[in-house]
Amino acid sequence: MKDVYFMERDPYAPIRHCYGISKILYEGKSKFQEIQVVESHYFGKMLILDGVVQFTEKNEFFYHEMLTHPVMFAHKNPQNVLIIGGGDGGILREVLKHQSVKKAVLVDIDKEVVEVSKKFFPTVACSMDDPRAIILNEDGFQYIKDYKNEFDVVIVDSTDPVGFAHVLTTEEFFRYVFESLKEDGMYVGQSESLHYHLDIVVRFQKALKKSFPIVDLYTTVIPVYAGYWWSFSVGSKVYNPREISREVNIDTKFYSDEIHKNAFLPPNFYQKVLNGTFKY
Repeated sequence: MKDVYFMERDPYAPIRHCYGISKILYEGKSKFQEIQVVESHYFGKMLILDGVVQFTEKNEFFYHEMLTHPVMFAHKNPQNVLIIGGGDGGILREVLKHQSVKKAVLVDIDKEVVEVSKKFFPTVACSMDDPRAIILNEDGFQYIKDYKNEFDVVIVDSTDPVGFAHVLTTEEFFRYVFESLKEDGMYVGQSESLHYHLDIVVRFQKALKKSFPIVDLYTTVIPVYAGYWWSFSVGSKVYNPREISREVNIDTKFYSDEIHKNAFLPPNFYQKVLNGTFKY
């Protein structure tokens, strides 16, 4: 059987990614978004939301490990973790590799994403039944308003910041995040591509600086994301996110102490990004 081709449109940049698809395993529409699971000979199963690839079986670990572990290992003792978004369970899986974690709350507005992931991506959603995990299908923006000095780490694993996910990138949201964190708490969220979404990256950083005394940016290569060079924005109350506070003693495919130290933008280049002197 010959592949058919799925064409992904980037929400911001005039680019297209084309994937050979051997089989469509699931198509549905929740209250919030269109959901597809497709099979690729090269990438394995792929989760697609509103026409944009979220991850593939072949390389999901790059994203899930790198969104999770740099901040988790920068924090000295993360026990209570909040994940907003991430209904596929990949970030939850990585968070629960840390023995210090006593509770991990996953808040994803779309229950259908959770159910589809449990059915089609069991190696990603494998920690949903961990006794330390609490799964809630609520609006993360509204949820976090009710908490003060509660979490050690907040991780936001959102879709692209358009539609209902846009509020998770605003100054107002970051104020709520700051208030929900303990006195040494840390935040991290995916903040798009340095190549194609540079204005979004800068806006993210500047919005974080309104609330957090320490703000930084690290990157990694995600093969199925636009521009490949993907960014993660950090807000911290105390800890330097570039420094590792604990021994790296968990099982990972990509993340390591060496990767951590080299993931952050060099200081001079980071300043160029922020002040607008890095341009195409």
